[in-house]
Formats: sequence, structure tokens, C-alpha cells
Amino acid sequence: MESYVSTVGFSIDRLVYNFISKERMLELNQKFLSHDTDTDIITFDYTKNKSLSAEFFISLWAVGLSAKEELQSIENETLRVLIHGILHCLGHKDANTEQKLKMRELEDDFIKMFHVKQNIHV
Repeated sequence: MESYVSTVGFSIDRLVYNFISKERMLELNQKFLSHDTDTDIITFDYTKNKSLSAEFFISLWAVGLSAKEELQSIENETLRVLIHGILHCLGHKDANTEQKLKMRELEDDFIKMFHVKQNIHV
């Protein structure tokens, strides 16, 4: 992770990953984002001066669902979610189709750094 963020001029100060239940994720989503839907990750970004600092809340239930839908292993999908949060802290957005495609490309590049198979059928 550190080598990845350093390639774009950032350093890591503090990253906290919290794995929480589906129910707790819905509570956080409602409280902080006013969304009444399930999600796999919520990122609280405290990054300053290109020094990454963030807290991530991750629903393994939602990660498992996404893995199944995308025909990915749970490991690949977990890596994808972990880097997804980091990418938001680096300034990447995913509000529209173009941004989502770019985010997916960056996620895929990160997963390749781990030499993880991209598909469970490989």
C-alpha cells in the first residue's frame, strides 16, 4: 500500500480499517450520508498535505455479495474495496460513469500489484 501511494506523491500517516456488520453499515450510511441503502465501504478522509489519514468502515456481507455478482474471489473483492477507499483519499471520485470506469481501472492495477488472480475461474 505504501509503495502504491508514494508513486502518486502521498505518504501514509494513519489508516484504520473497521470490519462491521450489515446492520451497522446501514446505520452509518443513514447517519453520515443520508442513504438508506447497503454499501461495501464508507470512508472518512482526514488526509492533509498529501499525508493519508482515514478511517474505513467495511461490510464483509456487502463485499461477499459484490464478489459473487462480479465473479470474483472474496480476496480480490476485499482488495478492491480497500484500495477503493484509498483512491477516494487520493482525490478520485466515482459519481459518474466515466469516473467509475477510471476508478475500476485503478483498482484493477492495484490488485495486479499483489499478483492476485482477477477471476475465480482462472
